[in-house]
Amino acid sequence: MLALVAVISLSALPRSVQAQVDPAVFSDIQATPKGTIGLGLVGAELGLIIPSVSGLNEAWALAVFPVVGATGGALAGYFALDKPGREKGSVAVLVVGLVGVLPAILITVKGVRRERQDRWEPTPQIDLRTKKEQRAFETAEAGPGLLRRSRSGLRVAAPGMTFSRRPPQDAETARMGGLRDRTEMRLSLASGVF
Repeated sequence: MLALVAVISLSALPRSVQAQVDPAVFSDIQATPKGTIGLGLVGAELGLIIPSVSGLNEAWALAVFPVVGATGGALAGYFALDKPGREKGSVAVLVVGLVGVLPAILITVKGVRRERQDRWEPTPQIDLRTKKEQRAFETAEAGPGLLRRSRSGLRVAAPGMTFSRRPPQDAETARMGGLRDRTEMRLSLASGVF
């Protein structure tokens, strides 16, 4: 029944429908401020990535260079992409700028963390002469877990176990002659140097 109503309604439409659309509306696409924002984002991303990759991980550098890059990128985006008559490519630049935000942040955080870890991590005061001594030191430094993440990778070792005696949790259980003391065993499954 529904199909019959649809066929009748479609056949009742006039055969030639002409839309009155002004062609000038579709020919003028306003790009502003897509190019400005897109190249501004790209400049800020480059301002984050370049100093952190090159080892300049000071706080002032991570604050100043992205601002300078964003300013330069926004100016270039306006004059190259957003001025009247130059609207080509502004949407593509905006997409590239938006897509690059997360990778730029991750690359910067990884570079800063690695450089600061190398600078602030204490060096062992023990004189390790052989590779066997080095492995034993790294395994001990990684902690008591079954899976231990050391500086040189993931290792499997005998887990650390602790035993403790605990009194019953509530007084009624103790009064009724229930469990007097509980013995707990704790087993470390994972530990490491992060």
